[in-house]
Order: sequence, then C-alpha cells, then structure tokens
Amino acid sequence: MIVLDAVTVTPSTVWRDWRPDGGPAVAIAVTGAWYAVGVRRLWAHAGRGHGVSDGQVWTFVAALALLALVLLSPLDQMADALFSAHMTQHVVLAVIVPPLLLLGAPVPALLWALPERPRVRLVRAVRSRGWIVRCWAVITAPALAWLIHGVAIWTWHAPRLYELALRSDAIHAMEHLSFVGTGVLLWWGILHGRAARRTNYGIGIITVFFTAMHTGVLGALITLSHRLWYPAQATGAAAWGLTPMQDQQLAGLVMWVPGGLLYVVAMSALFVAWLEPPHRAPRRTLTPVRVATVAIVLCAITSLTACREPASVVPGGSVARGKATLTALGCGTCHMISGIAGARGLVGPPLTGVGSRSIIAGELPNTPENLEKWIENPPSVEPNTDMPNLGVTPAQARDIAAYLYTLR
Repeated sequence: MIVLDAVTVTPSTVWRDWRPDGGPAVAIAVTGAWYAVGVRRLWAHAGRGHGVSDGQVWTFVAALALLALVLLSPLDQMADALFSAHMTQHVVLAVIVPPLLLLGAPVPALLWALPERPRVRLVRAVRSRGWIVRCWAVITAPALAWLIHGVAIWTWHAPRLYELALRSDAIHAMEHLSFVGTGVLLWWGILHGRAARRTNYGIGIITVFFTAMHTGVLGALITLSHRLWYPAQATGAAAWGLTPMQDQQLAGLVMWVPGGLLYVVAMSALFVAWLEPPHRAPRRTLTPVRVATVAIVLCAITSLTACREPASVVPGGSVARGKATLTALGCGTCHMISGIAGARGLVGPPLTGVGSRSIIAGELPNTPENLEKWIENPPSVEPNTDMPNLGVTPAQARDIAAYLYTLR
C-alpha cells in the first residue's frame, strides 16, 4: 500500500495554505502573456475585434482563470488529501477548460505573438506538408477524439496510475495535461471540424452525449463500489472528518452529477447553436456557445463547493465527523440511523427524526447540551438504560449530536 506524506491541510487552514506549484504557475503565466502579445499585434494590424473578438479574449481569460483556480489555489492542496477535491480538479480540467480554450481563438493569437518571418515560415511549412494537416484531421475526428479522451479518463483513474500520479509531480502533470489535451482534441472537431457548421454541431451533440455516458458510468462505479479504490488518500480523508469510503463516494458523485450536468449544458449550447440559420456568419453562430460558458462557470462553482461540509447547529460540532464517528462506533448494530450504511439495528429505538423530537432518553428536553450529555455517558442520565457507556469523548459527542440534528 502507498502511504503519502502526512497531511497538513485541514478545513480550518486550507484557505490560508497557498503553496502553488511553480511549473503550472509558469505555464499559465507564459501562455497568458503569449496570448496577450498575439492579440495586441493582431489588433494593431487588423483593428480591434478583428481576428479575435473581445468575447473570445474574455473566454480565454476565463479558461486560464479556471486553470489557476484548480492548480494554484488551496484546492490543489486539498486534492493531495481528498479524493473528492482531486476529482473536482479532473472535472474542471477535462470538461470545462478545453472548450473555453478553443472558444478563445488561441491559434491566431498565439501565431501573431511570433515575429513576422517565423510566423510566415511556420504557416507555409504546415501547409506545404499535407501529412500534418491530414494527421490532425484524423485525430480530431469526433469518433477517434472521443475514444482518445475516454481512454485518458479511464486509464488515469486506474488505481495504480492514480496513486503513481500522487507520488510523482511529473506524472501528475502528465495526467492533467492529458485531460486538457485530449479534451481539446474532442472539442476541436466539434468547433472547427471540416464539415458544415450544423453538421459539426449535430455530431458534437452526439459526441458529448456519449462522453457524458461513459464518464457517468465511471462516476457511478466509484460512488457505488464497496471497495476502496485509492487507499493512499485514506489518511487525508480522516483529517477532514470523512471516512475513506465517504470521500470516495463524494468523488464519484462529483464526476457523476455535476460532471454530467456540465455535459448537459454543453449539449444544450450546441443545440442552440445548431438551430441558428446556416447563412449566419460563423462568428455569430458561435455566440450562443460563448454565452453558455457563463452557465458552465456557474456549474464549475457548484463542483468546487461539493467538498464543503454541511452546516452544524451544534456549536463546535462537525456533521461529517459525527457521521464518521457513528459508523466507527458501530451504533448501527443497535439503531436504525438514516444516512449510515448498514445502520439497521432493531435493539434500540430508531434515530430517524431524532433532531425534531422534543424529548430524548424519555425524560430530557431535546437540546444540544442534553443530547451531548446522553451520548457521552447514558447511564449518568438514566441508570437503568440498556445503552452502554462507549467512552465517547466530549468532542465526539458534539460531532455525533451535530449529525443527529440533521435527521428531521
């Protein structure tokens, strides 16, 4: 089993823990600077908005901003500890960033960043070598691009490769690059295919649909599996008040639900663009797709908040830790507890709805203080109770009470 270094990032310190990796930071900065130089030169030559529109510039900026968010912010530190945070990175890199990059018209901008002679020579060299154009057309054909992208996603989530990426920064970078790169291949054929515009968009809807299908299957497998796929992150999950299986289930849900929703948004945008009359100029027919990027960014925010812990009504209590503690103590062998796997015990009373009861233990008003006292030492409240003293600490009692108060 692979054991990672001790996790130092905690819920209370994560947003103060800014330790961006130099490699991605330099790559994002250089790409942004190169693009800016190219747009400035192009506009100086052809006029503002020609070749690359203002909207396309902001779309490219949004793509770089999302890259910075998932690779340079504390989310990257969370990803070392939590599978669910790591999956959030993967969803953003594979689903959102590639279409935004291409909608930002990167090719003309990056070409115009070159001096005139090298730029002209490069364009002539590519055009004179037909095999380059043909190879690019083959690998960006929807069917093959879909296959390449799917292989990348499934391969990198194989346990051995995933945990290898956790141990090696270089392999981790290859993983992230493959998600973005194969995503660009997938979307290139949709947005810049050689067929007619409406044909490209129609095929694109089908391609995105089947992409959503296979990623949804992977997310469902991760969510519903009874086996821990990546033991290397078990310690990190505990530091966040989650059991490893809960973290894995949350990660699978991130890919399955928000990831699937993002693909639905993309298909909807392509359908709206497909409905545009064919005589419209290409730049205008892509406008609905660009407008839909706002919805895509909103969905990204939804994905990024998936790891947030539910609010607790018990001061100092953690709902997530309480759920994990109930599972660890085996409370489900005696009680039926909603949300706890296997908690179907019939020895004690069911705890479903305990948060809305007026009385607990048959005699105490249902307040956080009384519930914590009962959980910590039941015989001290009711000497004749069959519920034993399990040695629950005050902190654990607060956490358990926090979870039980969610059962209403």
